[in-house]
Amino acid sequence: MSDPHANGVSRRSMLTSLGAGAGILGLAAASSAQAAALPAPASSESFDVVVIGSGMAGCAAALEAALSGAKVVVLEKVSQSRMGGNSFLAGGSFAVPLDTGEQARADYVEDYDKYCLGRGNTEIFKLMASHVLDDLKWLSDNGIEVLPAENRPPNRVATVQTAPAAFAGMPRLFKAIKERIESAGGVFVFDTKAKQLMLNETGGVSGVRAIGPSGVVEYRAKAVIIAAGGYAGNTQILEAYSDPNAGAMMVRGIKWATGDGLMMAQDVGAGLKGMGGLMALHIAAVDSVETAAGQPARAVPYAISINREGRRFVDESRGYVAHGKAVLEQPGQTTTLVFDESIRKSVAAPVIATFERLGVTVHQADTLEELASKVGAPVEEFVRTVTAFNAAVADGAAPGATPPKATLASRIETAPFYAFSPLAPGITLTFGGIMINANAQVLEADGRVIPGLFAAGEGAGAAFHHDYIGGGALTNCLVMGRIAGRQAAA
Repeated sequence: MSDPHANGVSRRSMLTSLGAGAGILGLAAASSAQAAALPAPASSESFDVVVIGSGMAGCAAALEAALSGAKVVVLEKVSQSRMGGNSFLAGGSFAVPLDTGEQARADYVEDYDKYCLGRGNTEIFKLMASHVLDDLKWLSDNGIEVLPAENRPPNRVATVQTAPAAFAGMPRLFKAIKERIESAGGVFVFDTKAKQLMLNETGGVSGVRAIGPSGVVEYRAKAVIIAAGGYAGNTQILEAYSDPNAGAMMVRGIKWATGDGLMMAQDVGAGLKGMGGLMALHIAAVDSVETAAGQPARAVPYAISINREGRRFVDESRGYVAHGKAVLEQPGQTTTLVFDESIRKSVAAPVIATFERLGVTVHQADTLEELASKVGAPVEEFVRTVTAFNAAVADGAAPGATPPKATLASRIETAPFYAFSPLAPGITLTFGGIMINANAQVLEADGRVIPGLFAAGEGAGAAFHHDYIGGGALTNCLVMGRIAGRQAAA
């Protein structure tokens, strides 16, 4: 029998995939039973468009629909103070092409395809490339601060921030966009959990049944947009789809992303896609307390990662998600990210500033021996690893290192030396979800459209697979959310 590791598939993942079907059939049955148990609604309201979820995708959809003249309501199961979903916790960067030309858009799509190992949603990548610059201008026109683009090598993708400091802009964005939606006539209803999609006599979606503080309420509508996020907070789905042990990982994002939208959509026949194995999870090695902002993503490709045995184990230039997944296989599932003064000056200073603002320790030492002692690594092996890596660096790569580093390699030799440690893997978000087309219409598994039902954001499209280039998640939410709002209003 051939070795499953040869093509990146573990035996554990193979076993998980075989069992996943039974798991989701159980979820669908449970969801249907729960919906069937709903009593008659205590009240009913009518709108043109119902949006489920108040994250970036939901707010973009709601604002677009409201500005198009539709009567819009946004249903959010948590309180107003927790609106925004995973987007609220994001760094605030949107991925954009390097310029406005056709070649830049093609490069952008190609780079996302490569990052997703050829199994991402190329159709969505093309929409992102074509629409994101206009959509960011639209945000700016509606009162959202958008800063100039900044190139992020080695990819041919730039990022636009919503604030000068990472993780500082999204709270302001949501405050501003909520006010703008309300000024356009949109309504937010918090502490109200959507439970069941309603169908009309022709098989189209005609509204939502939800449970709020006063009981069951019917929100009748011409169109419904599911923007309820993913399923990282649902241990049952994680263990059925991703890995039997996935439910034990830290959840970096919101804990209430429990796959509600996916199960409601499946109840009316929607197809689900891209949810199998660890490839459907975005995993990053982060601080175990400040799991959201305590992540050194920007520094990872330039630094070297050393496990508790004092050894490197991954090509760090592959990015922070490949790095995070590699940490899962290390002793104690922890690592130490090591860099020197030259890397601090060139790329890591903003990451250090964020860590210090959060009160997260950044280890610093004048020698490698002292740094190894501070992070609890075996000193001789730690120093031997760094020395061997330095000797292998040539022309920005380290092909002779163990393991090789393809690019962004520089010697760790200029004191003081630094480390982020310990870092442990956590789930940022999930990649798979509801099948949609380029108009954000929800599809059945055989490709037919479910009338009146749209979806966007983390839980729709299966946009990404394995990894994505930073800023892609918010871009997907913005672009597909606005498309969903436009189509639903029409």
